[in-house]
Amino acid sequence: MSVNLSVIQPAAIRGDSPAQSSQSLVDRVSDTFGRMFDDVNNLQHVADQKVEEFATSPEKDVHGTMIALQEADMSLRLFLQVRAKLTAAYQELMRMQI
Repeated sequence: MSVNLSVIQPAAIRGDSPAQSSQSLVDRVSDTFGRMFDDVNNLQHVADQKVEEFATSPEKDVHGTMIALQEADMSLRLFLQVRAKLTAAYQELMRMQI
């Protein structure tokens, strides 16, 4: 899973107004988070397929199955950490007084 953080650029570099930059930032973060979710979901499906193949196939691919399970586990943990950080950042912004 790769995350492209270069999509989050300061508004001054892009020349956006503050309202445009905040909305476009939200859109970009939302798109990035959605892609991460899809990647995690795909890795979970691959791991499920590997476990099913391992259980039903006469040829046992222990290493491939374990690698797929570990990739799915690590990607899910990373996704949950990113979600927790985004939630904490959102809550901090909501506590700010203008």
